[in-house]
Amino acid sequence: MFPVLDPSEIERVRRFGKVRSYGAGEALAKVGDAGHGLSVILAGKVDITQHDQSGQREPIVTHGPGAFMGELAQLAGRPALVDAHTQGPVEALIIPPDQLRALLIAEAELGERIMRALILRRVGLLETGAGGPVIVGRAENGDVLRLEGFLRRNGHPRQRLDPETDPEAKALIERFHVDPGQLPIVLCPNGQLLRNPSEPELARCIGLVGPIDPDRVYDVAVVGAGPAGLATAVYAASEGLSVLVLDCRAFGGQAGASARIENYLGFPTGITGMALMARAYNQAQKFGVEMAIPDEVIGLQALGGRGEVKHKLQLSNDERVSARSVRRGLGPR
Repeated sequence: MFPVLDPSEIERVRRFGKVRSYGAGEALAKVGDAGHGLSVILAGKVDITQHDQSGQREPIVTHGPGAFMGELAQLAGRPALVDAHTQGPVEALIIPPDQLRALLIAEAELGERIMRALILRRVGLLETGAGGPVIVGRAENGDVLRLEGFLRRNGHPRQRLDPETDPEAKALIERFHVDPGQLPIVLCPNGQLLRNPSEPELARCIGLVGPIDPDRVYDVAVVGAGPAGLATAVYAASEGLSVLVLDCRAFGGQAGASARIENYLGFPTGITGMALMARAYNQAQKFGVEMAIPDEVIGLQALGGRGEVKHKLQLSNDERVSARSVRRGLGPR
């Protein structure tokens, strides 16, 4: 989970980033703020901490020279799930998301070690709920189950507080003057409070999905993040095409809900559907695939003529996507 690069490996990755200096006590990352990519510590020490349910910082690890900061969120420049503060003066090599993806591909052996560490760190954050939104509501509440299920299927950390037993939950209810009938509420890492939000509202609050550039023309737009959709995305992006994947719920599709898959090539002992689809999802991001989940496609317009834009997708939030080709990625049902 926390490998240390030797001097020769650091020299190999220098071409992918820029060196930056930080003063004592300065923040390299803050929960809820967009990440800057991978940070390789060249000199000094950096404390990595997470927030507990009461908002207090708990230590995770201290990085020294040769260690690197980051987890899967840094592949796409999504908000950080942990805080990082310097113990004293620090010099770090900052590798932005696009260059991080280039590093993972160009330096295959080293990239494998880095990718494995990023995945294991996300697993650790999922186990503790660190950096995710705090859901306040009773466990058996239908909307609590809906929101927790959405975050679980999208591989995002979360915490839940019961208003009847957790003092922190009662404090939040009093602080924001919430009527019991408005539960559940969700406190996002950026401090924003949502009252029984929809999945798209929650996703935008935590930075899981952002606005789509209306002027960009994608080579491939994939509608549906099931096995077929993610496979299409990986194959297209690995050949250098720009790819956008859209799904109204979560990645994985029907396969992601399977308790065990025994007949998938390459896994003789079987694998859970979610584990298999998570690998495909991470692989797609490694090649630079953009994920718009949850974003629902409600219309498709095919354009004639010789222009480069062949298709326009209408989304339920009034956004539009332009693409040269469109692939339905739901797979068989």
